Amino acid sequence: MSNAAKHRKKAAEFEQLKQIDRAIAAYAKAIEESEAAGEEVDVALYNKVGDLALRQGRVPDALTYYERAVEHYSTVGLFNNAIALCNKILRNAPGRAGIYLTLGRVCAKKGMRGDATRNFLEYASRMQREGRTEEAMRSLGEVAGL
Repeated sequence: MSNAAKHRKKAAEFEQLKQIDRAIAAYAKAIEESEAAGEEVDVALYNKVGDLALRQGRVPDALTYYERAVEHYSTVGLFNNAIALCNKILRNAPGRAGIYLTLGRVCAKKGMRGDATRNFLEYASRMQREGRTEEAMRSLGEVAGL
Protein backbone atom coordinates (compact mmCIF):
# COMPACT_ATOMS: atom_id res chain seq x y z
CA MET A 1 0.00 0.00 0.00
CA SER A 2 1.44 3.37 -1.01
CA ASN A 3 1.92 6.21 1.45
CA ALA A 4 -0.86 8.16 -0.26
CA ALA A 5 -3.25 5.24 0.20
CA LYS A 6 -2.30 4.96 3.88
CA HIS A 7 -3.01 8.66 4.43
CA ARG A 8 -6.28 8.37 2.56
CA LYS A 9 -7.36 5.42 4.70
CA LYS A 10 -6.42 7.29 7.88
CA ALA A 11 -8.32 10.36 6.66
CA ALA A 12 -11.45 8.28 6.11
CA GLU A 13 -11.14 6.98 9.67
CA PHE A 14 -10.81 10.53 11.03
CA GLU A 15 -13.81 11.56 8.98
CA GLN A 16 -15.89 8.72 10.47
CA LEU A 17 -14.86 9.90 13.94
CA LYS A 18 -15.98 13.44 13.03
CA GLN A 19 -12.40 14.70 13.46
CA ILE A 20 -12.66 16.92 10.41
CA ASP A 21 -9.44 18.90 10.95
CA ARG A 22 -7.41 15.72 11.16
CA ALA A 23 -9.24 14.26 8.14
CA ILE A 24 -8.45 17.35 6.08
CA ALA A 25 -4.78 17.16 7.08
CA ALA A 26 -4.59 13.45 6.20
CA TYR A 27 -6.33 13.91 2.82
CA ALA A 28 -4.00 16.83 2.06
CA LYS A 29 -1.04 14.61 2.94
CA ALA A 30 -2.40 11.90 0.60
CA ILE A 31 -2.54 14.47 -2.21
CA GLU A 32 1.01 15.62 -1.41
CA GLU A 33 2.33 12.05 -1.37
CA SER A 34 0.70 11.25 -4.72
CA GLU A 35 2.15 14.39 -6.30
CA ALA A 36 5.60 13.75 -4.82
CA ALA A 37 5.58 10.17 -6.13
CA GLY A 38 4.55 11.37 -9.57
CA GLU A 39 1.31 9.42 -9.33
CA GLU A 40 -2.00 10.58 -10.72
CA VAL A 41 -3.90 12.30 -7.91
CA ASP A 42 -7.48 11.15 -7.46
CA VAL A 43 -9.29 14.37 -8.38
CA ALA A 44 -12.16 13.46 -6.08
CA LEU A 45 -9.76 14.06 -3.18
CA TYR A 46 -9.54 17.77 -4.04
CA ASN A 47 -13.33 17.99 -3.99
CA LYS A 48 -13.49 16.00 -0.75
CA VAL A 49 -10.99 18.26 1.02
CA GLY A 50 -12.81 21.31 -0.32
CA ASP A 51 -16.13 20.03 1.00
CA LEU A 52 -14.67 19.28 4.41
CA ALA A 53 -12.97 22.67 4.62
CA LEU A 54 -16.21 24.37 3.59
CA ARG A 55 -18.07 22.47 6.32
CA GLN A 56 -15.55 23.88 8.79
CA GLY A 57 -16.13 27.41 7.51
CA ARG A 58 -12.68 27.59 5.91
CA VAL A 59 -13.95 29.01 2.63
CA PRO A 60 -10.58 30.19 1.20
CA ASP A 61 -9.05 26.74 1.75
CA ALA A 62 -12.07 25.06 0.19
CA LEU A 63 -11.91 27.30 -2.86
CA THR A 64 -8.24 26.53 -3.36
CA TYR A 65 -8.94 22.80 -3.48
CA TYR A 66 -11.98 23.27 -5.71
CA GLU A 67 -9.91 25.33 -8.15
CA ARG A 68 -7.25 22.62 -8.29
CA ALA A 69 -9.97 20.07 -9.06
CA VAL A 70 -11.35 22.31 -11.82
CA GLU A 71 -7.86 22.42 -13.36
CA HIS A 72 -7.59 18.63 -13.35
CA TYR A 73 -11.11 18.02 -14.63
CA SER A 74 -10.61 20.51 -17.43
CA THR A 75 -7.26 19.00 -18.40
CA VAL A 76 -8.66 15.49 -18.76
CA GLY A 77 -11.80 16.63 -20.57
CA LEU A 78 -14.34 16.16 -17.77
CA PHE A 79 -15.95 19.49 -18.55
CA ASN A 80 -19.27 18.85 -16.79
CA ASN A 81 -17.41 18.19 -13.52
CA ALA A 82 -15.32 21.34 -14.01
CA ILE A 83 -18.44 23.42 -14.70
CA ALA A 84 -20.21 22.02 -11.63
CA LEU A 85 -17.24 22.88 -9.42
CA CYS A 86 -16.99 26.39 -10.90
CA ASN A 87 -20.64 26.89 -10.04
CA LYS A 88 -20.00 25.59 -6.51
CA ILE A 89 -17.16 28.10 -6.15
CA LEU A 90 -19.39 30.94 -7.34
CA ARG A 91 -22.12 29.97 -4.88
CA ASN A 92 -19.63 30.24 -2.03
CA ALA A 93 -17.61 33.20 -3.31
CA PRO A 94 -19.61 35.14 -5.92
CA GLY A 95 -17.02 37.91 -6.02
CA ARG A 96 -14.29 35.61 -7.36
CA ALA A 97 -13.98 37.12 -10.84
CA GLY A 98 -11.33 34.71 -12.13
CA ILE A 99 -13.79 31.83 -11.96
CA TYR A 100 -15.92 33.50 -14.63
CA LEU A 101 -12.91 33.42 -16.93
CA THR A 102 -12.22 29.78 -16.11
CA LEU A 103 -15.88 28.91 -16.56
CA GLY A 104 -15.92 30.72 -19.90
CA ARG A 105 -12.92 28.74 -21.10
CA VAL A 106 -14.34 25.42 -19.94
CA CYS A 107 -17.70 26.14 -21.58
CA ALA A 108 -15.89 27.10 -24.78
CA LYS A 109 -13.95 23.81 -24.77
CA LYS A 110 -17.21 21.94 -24.30
CA GLY A 111 -18.76 23.83 -27.22
CA MET A 112 -21.24 25.78 -25.13
CA ARG A 113 -20.75 29.11 -26.92
CA GLY A 114 -23.64 30.96 -25.30
CA ASP A 115 -22.54 30.08 -21.76
CA ALA A 116 -18.91 30.74 -22.63
CA THR A 117 -19.76 34.18 -24.01
CA ARG A 118 -21.89 35.05 -20.99
CA ASN A 119 -19.06 34.11 -18.59
CA PHE A 120 -16.37 35.93 -20.60
CA LEU A 121 -18.56 39.04 -20.66
CA GLU A 122 -19.17 38.82 -16.91
CA TYR A 123 -15.44 38.54 -16.34
CA ALA A 124 -14.74 41.49 -18.65
CA SER A 125 -17.38 43.57 -16.89
CA ARG A 126 -15.86 42.85 -13.49
CA MET A 127 -12.38 43.65 -14.73
CA GLN A 128 -13.65 46.93 -16.19
CA ARG A 129 -15.20 47.88 -12.83
CA GLU A 130 -11.87 47.16 -11.12
CA GLY A 131 -10.10 49.43 -13.61
CA ARG A 132 -8.26 46.55 -15.27
CA THR A 133 -9.17 47.54 -18.81
CA GLU A 134 -6.40 45.58 -20.53
CA GLU A 135 -7.51 42.38 -18.84
CA ALA A 136 -11.12 43.09 -19.81
CA MET A 137 -10.11 43.62 -23.43
CA ARG A 138 -8.06 40.41 -23.44
CA SER A 139 -11.06 38.39 -22.30
CA LEU A 140 -13.23 40.08 -24.92
CA GLY A 141 -10.67 38.91 -27.46
CA GLU A 142 -11.35 35.36 -26.31
CA VAL A 143 -15.07 35.94 -26.88
CA ALA A 144 -14.31 37.14 -30.40
CA GLY A 145 -12.32 33.97 -30.95
CA LEU A 146 -15.40 31.88 -30.34
